[in-house]
Order: sequence, then C-alpha cells, then structure tokens
Amino acid sequence: MLYPCLEKGGGMASQLESSSYRVEVSGWDLSENFFVEKTALNWAQNGEKQITLKSDLREGCVIFVRLLQSTAMVNNIPVAYQTTSVAPKDSNGRICVSMVQLRPRSSNNCSETAQSSGAKVA
Repeated sequence: MLYPCLEKGGGMASQLESSSYRVEVSGWDLSENFFVEKTALNWAQNGEKQITLKSDLREGCVIFVRLLQSTAMVNNIPVAYQTTSVAPKDSNGRICVSMVQLRPRSSNNCSETAQSSGAKVA
C-alpha cells in the first residue's frame, strides 16, 4: 500500500516490521505559516519513514523532526527531512506523509557548483 499509515487498525504503527517513535515535527505549511506538531514517526525495516499531520504540506517541502524522549539527551536536535509523498486528508483531517532524511552537501560539491556558476570560493 502506498500510504500504510492510513490503513485500518493502526496501519504501519501496528505492523511487526516497523517501529514507532514520538516526535515533534516543525516547518512551514501550504499557507507558509510555521507549525509545530507532536505525532508518531513510523519507521519500517525497509527504511521508509512516515508521519501523520493536521497541517497541510506539499510534496518536496522540508520539515524538521525532533525525537521526543523520556530522558534528556544532549543530541536531541531536529533533523531535516524532505517529503516524498503526501496523501489526501483522511476522515480525521490528517495527512499521511512519507519522507527521506536530507544529507548535507559535501564541501567539494559546493565548491564545484559555485565554480561552475562563476561564484568565487574562498
């Protein structure tokens, strides 16, 4: 199924091959308003990550996900993700969002891109 988090009976969170984590998601919605929501991150063994939100998002937008833990951790910082698919709202007014973690560009790629565009690199 394309949007397992929308399946009846809890969907991806109830499947044995996935793990669920409490997270805080932030970013800008379709109306360009900043939002912060608490939800569950469903992480399948195949690496697919999904969340459900009340805020409207578009495919390809950047969101930030911070793990909510019962014990304070030093490295509890938000991680940038890009949405890969966004399902229409369900009967509860929530969307199902699939996402992938964004990775920093290497300094070599940034230098090559800047040089090819004519920008000077220090």
